Amino acid sequence: MSDLGASFGSPGHSWPKQKSRGNLYSYSRSQFIDKVTPEFVDFHTPTRPALFYAVALPQFISRLRLRGTCKQIPRSDARWMGHMLGRLSQRQIRDAFRAAGYSPLEVEGFSRVVESRIAELKSL
Repeated sequence: MSDLGASFGSPGHSWPKQKSRGNLYSYSRSQFIDKVTPEFVDFHTPTRPALFYAVALPQFISRLRLRGTCKQIPRSDARWMGHMLGRLSQRQIRDAFRAAGYSPLEVEGFSRVVESRIAELKSL
């Protein structure tokens, strides 16, 4: 579970990379949902890669192609995902962060953000 931090930090790339991964402050303030319509949900990730990553052109292009993968998700699918994730207990969510080596304060902080985002999905 040591790579959990790559999913819980700044959306997109930041410099230096170590400051974007596993960053509770950044993750808790990051936008989760961009737009909700009666039929669709647009999620905020993945974002456009920072321009300084253009020196690694294949990775930059690959990242650009991912931008549409979280757009126009049917609301019913997003709500279903929320209900499936909602089956996780508070303990299971916290155990994932503990197993990744986060401090007790970080475990609690990340868990609360994840739980609130699950609730957002369920309410769609």
